[in-house]
Amino acid sequence: MDWQNVYKVYTPFMLTKYKHWEVVMIDLVLCEIKVYDSKVSLIPDDIVKEELAPLSITLPNLLNTIDFYEEGVYANNCSRDWWCPWPIERVDVPQQSNEGDCGMFVLKYIELFSAELPLATCTSHNMPFFRLKLAAEITRGDAYFP
Repeated sequence: MDWQNVYKVYTPFMLTKYKHWEVVMIDLVLCEIKVYDSKVSLIPDDIVKEELAPLSITLPNLLNTIDFYEEGVYANNCSRDWWCPWPIERVDVPQQSNEGDCGMFVLKYIELFSAELPLATCTSHNMPFFRLKLAAEITRGDAYFP
């Protein structure tokens, strides 16, 4: 994979203390971190930002160390000011209505982001269908696991 063609990285992130999964999007162009949380009422914003603060500091340092940013490749000034912590922001997304679906929401968010589809179908009402669909894909060997 040519990292110079990668603009966003989506990854699951576990808030261990809360036993809760979220999606973290690392925007390599805008030098920012977005959090997609299916249960925002569970954890206050300041706690989420505190948990992700090490990433917001370490990531620009790491990218600078490996000379990821070359002149003119990315637009944001933060890419050259490697000591600048990247901002962390929560994004409004469909919310789960129970305590146990955060992992499935994370999988679905990432799947929809990857396909550049809206998150509108990602609802608690649709989670039983998505779980069955995933189980069937795994059983048939159709599930995509890179």
